[in-house]
Amino acid sequence: MSRRKVTTSNDLIRQNCTWPMTVGEVAKLTGVTRRALQVYDERGLLCPARSGEDVANNRKLYMPEDIDRLKQIVVLKDYGFDLREMPPVLNGETDIIEALNEKLEELRAQENDLKSRILFARYAQVVGDDIFETLAFGTSEVDAFAEFLRESPVYQSKQQKWQNFTETDFEEMWDDLGRIVLQFLSISGDNTFDQVEDAVGALRTWFGETYFETSDLDLLAPWMMFEDGSDEAEFAQAVGDDSTPGFMQAAVFLVWLKKMLDKLSEMLQAMTAGELDHASIAENKMIRLVHFVCEAAGYPVVEVAQLDREKWSEMVEFFATTLAYLAAALEDRDLMEDMYPRTKPTIDPRCLEKLIERSRALDLFS
Repeated sequence: MSRRKVTTSNDLIRQNCTWPMTVGEVAKLTGVTRRALQVYDERGLLCPARSGEDVANNRKLYMPEDIDRLKQIVVLKDYGFDLREMPPVLNGETDIIEALNEKLEELRAQENDLKSRILFARYAQVVGDDIFETLAFGTSEVDAFAEFLRESPVYQSKQQKWQNFTETDFEEMWDDLGRIVLQFLSISGDNTFDQVEDAVGALRTWFGETYFETSDLDLLAPWMMFEDGSDEAEFAQAVGDDSTPGFMQAAVFLVWLKKMLDKLSEMLQAMTAGELDHASIAENKMIRLVHFVCEAAGYPVVEVAQLDREKWSEMVEFFATTLAYLAAALEDRDLMEDMYPRTKPTIDPRCLEKLIERSRALDLFS
């Protein structure tokens, strides 16, 4: 029994159109504009025969094989091929399947890069930087925030620990960090923030095993590792590119903000029975909040009995800076959708502003 030939769209075009076809007829048939057809001709991608200088103004005349080639151009263009990339594929020098697979990988890489830049832009919004400045050069507003943290003796212990590392220790350390950097770079698809949290969790574990243990909330130590010029930042650049350290910092910082929001929501709910808008937090509870935020972030704190006016003022400013970041995150609707796809935090940004005012109004030394 003979197999019936399936009629394709190419066959129908060949059978039902009058050949050759003019530019206008091809444009009407295919939806490709006259201007695009002219560009393809100028670039040498699709060069139909001519009617001749003395015949009908030397018009371009398209044959069925020209339409077939035009379809290939349209498909390649839809898949993101630049016109300059098309000749090897159109001329059969490069396999079409291989070329499409390479282009898909390139598009995936572009998608991931765009996602990382969007995350970094949100980071810039939260910390108050100019977004364009941040995307080009990195953050600057967080420098003062980092200065507070550098004062902590625990953050100065890295160099002391490195003195005891062997060459093998360093090799294993960088190999493990390299795998984590690649985990950050592979974040893609749906549930992006879940993947970000997983990668940050892996980084925190590596940090604890390599340098010193941190609390679940203290992610700012790993965050500080990727400051400009650090060994870790240069390593991350070598694994990825110049934007990789900034992306990792943004990811760590935003995960830290989420953890702080969750814990602070829980504490405030317990302290005020859900009536923060209508009650003034007692002085002892306010001191406890300031102490908690500073300690959770890794800022060096001392007991109340050992506080002096200068130290308390520094803690209050650190507390205020942190709460301002949290308030900015809460007001970013898109960021909240990413962080909390199901249950949103119960804190109102206005409550955080009141807490900042309350902390600055406290006078423990009068």
